Amino acid sequence: MKNDTKSIINLLIDLGISMSDAETYAALLKLESTSIRKIATETGINRGTTYESLKRLTDIGLVSVRQNGKREQYTAESPETIYEIIRDRRRDLLDVSEQARKVIPDILARKASLQGRPLVRYYEGESGVTTILKDVLQTSRVLEDPEYIAYSSSRVRHFLYRQFPQFTDRRIAAGIKVKVIAIGAGGGEAPKAERKWLPDPGDGGISSYTIVYGNKIATISIAVDDTPYGVIVEDSGAAAMQRLLFEQLWVTLPAEKRITDVPAA
Repeated sequence: MKNDTKSIINLLIDLGISMSDAETYAALLKLESTSIRKIATETGINRGTTYESLKRLTDIGLVSVRQNGKREQYTAESPETIYEIIRDRRRDLLDVSEQARKVIPDILARKASLQGRPLVRYYEGESGVTTILKDVLQTSRVLEDPEYIAYSSSRVRHFLYRQFPQFTDRRIAAGIKVKVIAIGAGGGEAPKAERKWLPDPGDGGISSYTIVYGNKIATISIAVDDTPYGVIVEDSGAAAMQRLLFEQLWVTLPAEKRITDVPAA
């Protein structure tokens, strides 16, 4: 029984529960339904601290309380309740992880900005691609001349709008223009959009979609398991260089129509 008590206390501590709360629960497992006075006597913890521990344990479902005349009687719930706590903690951690993915890149970006360095943010999965596309719209719509340029490859184009199919409609509604150099067949006409093509070399090596907007460059690619991922680099000099190279290439390419097989940029 002594080893069981120590094991349950250690388990609860590993879950982030305080020593006094863990000892209170372990004592209740032995005492069954009882009063604060008897619990405090069993643990050697003063009544005030025991009362606070019981409130916290009740909140997380490890202890139940009922009125017995003028006194409250406390009962330990089954240790199986710990599984529920673990599941709740796991869900909470997933929520925190999602918040961290949003907050931490912004904090690092602001820190890098203060140091005069390029800002780099990494995104993964289709939700990450959607975040990048939303940033393209948010950044482009406030530019003096709302426009962005893009290099589009046919392999990535199919993944681009799966979670954000309304992207083109929102771009048009915001009055944002786009010029695209498409590598390989695909893409089509859309309002406020111009498109020219480069032939696809056909070796499968080109699998990225690059967008230059404002002082940012976003590159979206596909991993070997077909998981999309992307990077945004915020660097005025690099964006200006990419824009210059794009415009130099643009004037050399003829405009020609191709069969539309996916949503327009």
